[in-house]
Amino acid sequence: MYRIKATTAKELSSILNGVLLGENVFIDYISIDTREACKENACFIAISGRRFNGNDFIDEAIKKGYKLIITENNIKYDAPTIVVKNAVCALGEISKRLSNKTKFIGITGSVGKTTVKNMIFDVLNEKYTVTKTEKNENNEIGVSKTLLSVKNEDFCVVEMGMRAMGEIKWLSYLVEPNISIITNVGTAHLERLGSRENIFEAKKEILIHTKKYAVVPYDERFLSINYAHIIPIFIGKDIKSREIKYDDNGIIFSAEYRNEIIRDIKINSFNLANVTNALFAIVVGKLCNISNDEIKLGLSKYKGEDLREEIIFIDGITIIKDCYNASYESVRSALYLLKQYSKLKKLTPNLLIGDMLEIGDASCELHYRIGELIKDLEIDKVFIVGKYAKYIADGLCGGIICNDREYLSKMLKSTLTKNDVLLVKGSRGVALEEIIERIREKK
Repeated sequence: MYRIKATTAKELSSILNGVLLGENVFIDYISIDTREACKENACFIAISGRRFNGNDFIDEAIKKGYKLIITENNIKYDAPTIVVKNAVCALGEISKRLSNKTKFIGITGSVGKTTVKNMIFDVLNEKYTVTKTEKNENNEIGVSKTLLSVKNEDFCVVEMGMRAMGEIKWLSYLVEPNISIITNVGTAHLERLGSRENIFEAKKEILIHTKKYAVVPYDERFLSINYAHIIPIFIGKDIKSREIKYDDNGIIFSAEYRNEIIRDIKINSFNLANVTNALFAIVVGKLCNISNDEIKLGLSKYKGEDLREEIIFIDGITIIKDCYNASYESVRSALYLLKQYSKLKKLTPNLLIGDMLEIGDASCELHYRIGELIKDLEIDKVFIVGKYAKYIADGLCGGIICNDREYLSKMLKSTLTKNDVLLVKGSRGVALEEIIERIREKK
């Protein structure tokens, strides 16, 4: 249930280009979930997703006391109703126009969105009040919920995902970021968008409604953009990393930002890619007048989320859980992380790897290339699951293919020792965390 600025059904209908059926009631709250307790003067928006249809719950919403219904159904219900063309778009328009506004930072990219979001949050939080996208609420419904959740914070850091062309443009329209970030353009969503060029075009849609700054990688594609009304800042040109080294807790490095050196920056991560991710957060900190000491303190508080570079211990065995998602780029990065971590901790590197999904026609080739990299890095034991296991094994010229999860968990439990570290990496759809839990349950 989200509180909005007090309005009327007639005003909402005008904003949404809808048709009001029934009386002009006052509205103070918005909800998309009838399981929530109904507050006075509440409106239910009947949105539909891949697994549910909000229109199925309209009668329940009316019984619970919702004063107004917003739906795509051109039906007169036993409550005032606004009929709209698209209920999800209606939710977005309401979140854009009637939520309390603050300064927004928008983030998109093929890899690293969540890490950059959390790093920026940690940096800004040293000086300002900040909110951010929760978990993976980065689609058109999730972004609207994030906007509606904003109260009087100074900043809101919004992660923007996409599955098709035009989605980032819509999210950028809703958020209107003061600062936009594109972390990179990789192979994620190749299956849906067909080429890296299309992915690039889709990602740069965030710039359409950006107000002031764009923080982007320093490469030819981003140099070719006409930034018009916004100021570009290039990672790799305007800010660079230097003097990278490791200690027992992660990475220490320096950053050169426009002829200024910020030294002894520490992040609790062994993943070299997170140095680049931290550079995005440093730029945002500088643009928002945060001191170098505050930036460093904020970055020192970074911690990976569940299933993202999370280090756990089961009966003395070190396991790196990095199975929230997997693109070709993120798998490569995770493999280098495994090699570096095992070297620092004097452990033997082992791997449980699953499919990289949504990379379309490139799937066979990219899985084979991952196998080649695993071989080059001399990872000890490699356990492979999934539809493309054969291609990884062919590139590796070895490995153990096993899709029987019960047997695989027993094998891992009996094979690994306290001298080993196991990286678990695969796309979310492969659900490799289930195997970790089975290992935990084995006696």
